[in-house]
Amino acid sequence: MSVRRLTIGFVLLILLVGCVFWFYKNSQYQRDDVYNREMFDVVMAEKMQQLYDQAQNWEQPIHLDVHDKRLYGDYKIMSEFLLNYWMQNAEARNLYLRELKAAKWDQFLDVDRLDQDRQHNYVETTQMLADVKMIETNYLQDNSESQQHFLNQARSLSIHPEMKAALLVKINQKQDQRKEYALFNLEQQIYSKAEQMFELLKNHRWQKQDGKISFYDVAQVKQFNQLYQDVLRINAKIEKIKSQNAQTLQQDVASPRQ
Repeated sequence: MSVRRLTIGFVLLILLVGCVFWFYKNSQYQRDDVYNREMFDVVMAEKMQQLYDQAQNWEQPIHLDVHDKRLYGDYKIMSEFLLNYWMQNAEARNLYLRELKAAKWDQFLDVDRLDQDRQHNYVETTQMLADVKMIETNYLQDNSESQQHFLNQARSLSIHPEMKAALLVKINQKQDQRKEYALFNLEQQIYSKAEQMFELLKNHRWQKQDGKISFYDVAQVKQFNQLYQDVLRINAKIEKIKSQNAQTLQQDVASPRQ
């Protein structure tokens, strides 16, 4: 009888130890998860601010260390993925701007340049427009491929299903709302206006007067001035969208688990 009681007591002791161990592990897991979630927000806020600061200087490539020893597990994987995602998007945009700069796109309406170029049958301006068109086409294609790549990568991440689902929703939302698309559409409108300006310059007489383009015919003056005002309005829209980037930074930093 004593042996039976001893056996039952031993079994109960094992069960008790097991329950205590499970409770300890579960409590530890919950504490770790809370820490990891909180640290995820801290790390993302810090890294995204660094990324934002670097991205403002579009003339220099972005270099951001996406790794952080304060994170581990699913939150580490998700943090590194999101930071890579945003960094690649920002660098693609900045590379596009650097290529436009290299094509001298910012000098398209430089009066001295145009005055010299027309003496050579506008060879430089014709090439400039062709180069810019190619740059825009490549940027659009590369951007589309990059978005699909990251979407596929997100689907294959080895993280908790609920976190993955939230991450995919966030990525899809951001792709629909990305301001790069709005900027790019406006920049394409400027390109269209530039083509129309160039047609006027090639096909109608004009002179450089007081550092400005002056057509001999009033009709061309009105057309050119209207196109120029259109460009100014489009540029104002572009600057407005750029200024909104800082205001939406906190939304981009927000945890995808939310």
